[in-house]
Amino acid sequence: MIVTMKKIFLVTLESHKEQALDRLRDIGVMHIELAEAHNEMIAELKEKRNILNKALGALPQPENPVTGKKNKDVAPAIRIAEEINNLFQREAECMDEIKRLQLEIDKFKEWGDFNKDDIASLRERGIAIRLFDVTKEQLEDFSEGVYPFVVHKTKARIKVAAVVLGDDHIPFVEIPLPERSLSQLNKQIQQRETEIKHVREKLEGHSKDAPLMQRGVEQLEEQIEFEQARASLTGEGALAYITGYVPQRDTEKLKKGASRHNWGIMITDPGDHDNVPTLVENPKWIRPIMPIFNLLGTIPGYKEYDISPWFLIFFSIFWAMIVGDAGYGLIFLLATITARAIFRKAPREPFLLLFITGIATVLWGGVTGTWFGIEALSRHPALSWMIIPSVASFSLSMEGGTGKIIMHICFIIGAVHLSTAHLINFFKLLPSLRSYAEIGRLSMIWGLYFLIRNLVLKIELHPASLWLLGLGFGMVIVFTNQNGSFIRGVVRGFSNLIIIILGSIGFFSDVVSYVRLFAVGLATLEVAKSFNAMASGFGSGIFSVLGAVFILFFGHALNIILCSMSLIVHGIRLNMLEFSGHLCMEWSGFKYRPFKKSG
Repeated sequence: MIVTMKKIFLVTLESHKEQALDRLRDIGVMHIELAEAHNEMIAELKEKRNILNKALGALPQPENPVTGKKNKDVAPAIRIAEEINNLFQREAECMDEIKRLQLEIDKFKEWGDFNKDDIASLRERGIAIRLFDVTKEQLEDFSEGVYPFVVHKTKARIKVAAVVLGDDHIPFVEIPLPERSLSQLNKQIQQRETEIKHVREKLEGHSKDAPLMQRGVEQLEEQIEFEQARASLTGEGALAYITGYVPQRDTEKLKKGASRHNWGIMITDPGDHDNVPTLVENPKWIRPIMPIFNLLGTIPGYKEYDISPWFLIFFSIFWAMIVGDAGYGLIFLLATITARAIFRKAPREPFLLLFITGIATVLWGGVTGTWFGIEALSRHPALSWMIIPSVASFSLSMEGGTGKIIMHICFIIGAVHLSTAHLINFFKLLPSLRSYAEIGRLSMIWGLYFLIRNLVLKIELHPASLWLLGLGFGMVIVFTNQNGSFIRGVVRGFSNLIIIILGSIGFFSDVVSYVRLFAVGLATLEVAKSFNAMASGFGSGIFSVLGAVFILFFGHALNIILCSMSLIVHGIRLNMLEFSGHLCMEWSGFKYRPFKKSG
C-alpha cells in the first residue's frame, strides 16, 4: 500500500532557521524538498565523503566488523582515508610499472641477458656489441671485421649479436641495445612486488579502521543533508520557509512540534504537479516480495500502484512453472531452512519468499510428476498419487495433448493477469467515463484469448470471441479520451485510431508471451532428463559410479542455475513489463526519506 502524503509549508524566523532545522530533524518525519544547492560547504563535504568512500572501497573488509558511536569530528577518519588512498595509489603505480617492465622483458628476452658495464668497457677498446634482426641470406653477408653470433632463430628471421671492430655501417635491421639488462629488469620487478606486498599488509592493517570511516561517511551524509536543507530554506524578509511531505498519520506529530517551537505550518494535499515521495507499507503476508523490489531498485510513483500483492501471487506461480521440478523445490526449501538457521539475524523476508516459491514449486512439480527429471520417481506409489494425468510431464510434448493443456493454462494465466491490471485501472478511474475504456480493454483481452486458443492450440473459435473484440475495440475508441464533452471525446478517440490499433496488436503479443512459462519449464525438464540419461550410461564400476555422480551433481546444479536466470528474465519480466505496462506504470517514484538523524 502506498501511504497517503500531505504537503507541508513550514515557516520560521530567518534568524532561527538553523535552530529550526535541528529541531525539525529531531522530529524526523518530514521529507524536505531539497533545492539544487551548489556552495563551497556542500562541495567540501562531498569531497570528504568521496575520500572516505574511495578508501572503504580499497580496504579489505574485517571478518568481525566493530560498530560504535558516531564521531564528533571526522578529521581522524579523513587522515586515515587519505593514507589508505595514497597506499592504494602506490599499489596501482607499482602494478603499472611491473606491466611496463614485463613488456620490456618480453621484448628482449630472446636476446638473453648481458652486463651493461662489460659492453661499455669493450666499446672503449674499439669493440662494439651490436644487435641485428636478419634473414638467413643476410647472415652470410656480414663484412670482414664483423663476427655474428646467432642468439635466436625462427623460420623467417635470425636474431644476431655481432662483435664489430670499429664503427662500420652495416646495412641490416639493427636493434638498439636496451637500457637495462634482463637481470636488472627482473630485480626491479621483484622490488615492486615486495613493495606491493608491504602496501597490502598496511592496507590489511587498516581494515580495523573501516568502522571509523563508515561512521564518518554517515556523519558527512547527515551534514550534507543538513546543508542542502539550509540552502532550501527560502528567505522572505524576516521569515524563512521550507516545503516538504509528511505521511498523513504523522501530521499530528509535526503539528505538536510546530506549536512547541513557534513555527507557522500549512498542511495541504499534494497537487497534480508536485513531486511527491513514495512510502510503501504492506502487511506481513505481502512483505516477502519486497526484496525483489529492493534488488531491482524500482519504486512506484506516488500516484501509481503498489502491485506487491499481485506480484507475490503471480511471481510464485511463475516460479513454480519455470522451475517445474518438485525435487528442485525441495532443494530450495532445504537450502532456505538451512540458511535461515545459520543467518538468524538476517532479514526474514528473503527466506519467506524462497520458502513460498519452494512450496509452490513442489506443488506444481508434484501434480506434473516431475522429480529431478526421473520418470521412475514419478511412478512410485508414494509420489504418483499427486499427479494430475492431463498435465503429467512424462507425456509432455509440443504435439501431445499434455503440452497443449499446459500451454492453454499459460494463456489463461496471462489473460487473468492482464485482466487484473485493467480491473485495477477501472476501479481507480471510477466514476469517470474513461473507466469504461478499461472494460473495453478487458473485453479485448478475452477476445484475443479465444483467438489465440484457435490459432495456437487449434481449439474451435468461440462464438463470443469476435463480439468481445469488436465490443472492446469500440469501447476503447469511445471512452479513452472522455474529458468534458462526450461527442468531442468520441471524435478524439477516432483521431487516435492508429494508436488504438497498434495497442491491440500489443495486447495479442502480451497474452501470447505467457507461453514462455511452458517453454522454459519444458526446457528445464529436458535438460534434467538429458543429464540423467548421460549418467545412466556410465556402467557399474566404481569409477563409472563416481563419474555418474559427478555428472548428476554438475548437471542438476547447472540446471538450477539456468532456472534462476530464467526466473529473472521471465518471471520478473511478466510482472514488471506486461502487467505493469497494462497498468500504465512508469516506476517513476523515489523513496520517502525523512529529514532525521540516523542511528
